Amino acid sequence: MASVPLPNGAQVALATTLAAAITISDISNANPAEASSTAHGLSAGGIILLNNGWPRTDNSVRRVADPTTDAFDIEGLNSTNLDRFPDGGGAGTARALTGWTQLPKIPTFELTGGDPKNGTTSYIDYEKDYDYFTGTNPERLNFTISYQPGTAAYDALVAANDSGVLQVIRLVLKDGSTLYYPGQLFFNKAPVTVKDQEMVNNVSLALQGEITRYAKLP
Repeated sequence: MASVPLPNGAQVALATTLAAAITISDISNANPAEASSTAHGLSAGGIILLNNGWPRTDNSVRRVADPTTDAFDIEGLNSTNLDRFPDGGGAGTARALTGWTQLPKIPTFELTGGDPKNGTTSYIDYEKDYDYFTGTNPERLNFTISYQPGTAAYDALVAANDSGVLQVIRLVLKDGSTLYYPGQLFFNKAPVTVKDQEMVNNVSLALQGEITRYAKLP
């Protein structure tokens, strides 16, 4: 019997240092996709926030593989489907995520939304109606953190909330694999207070890009 995957022991962090944006002139339609970027300076295993013209990859976190002076592979990105990744649409920018602030003592961590939306159609010569999928509802990451004013984690969350720009939450599981959640962050500075229960702050991340997962590097 396979082991049961549990989130117990996972580590949560917020990206707090991003390098200057580099220009990506093109991304190939390949598996893995290759990004063209003159003198990009990225290293293998580096984590980047990608912004480009493909909805499937815009505002997503990716890992760098096999870099050369003017190009690098985007690990795990299969862009061979031209309907989803039109030729020439991959140009954009990337920013390396170079610094993280640990968010300790997380009682709850839950993803909501993402369920399918649907419409209904009916034909005069059919006795049954039929549903069809039209997309998915927005996703939101909701979690709580122990009330710790004055700590690096608390101050980083306040700054992220006030910035109004895209933020990235990182979840590292015990097996070393990592999930990245990009979105707009809301942090309630006032703690939730219930008698005899630990005071916590509520954090919400309205996802603006695809959640990505990477296995632990060898």
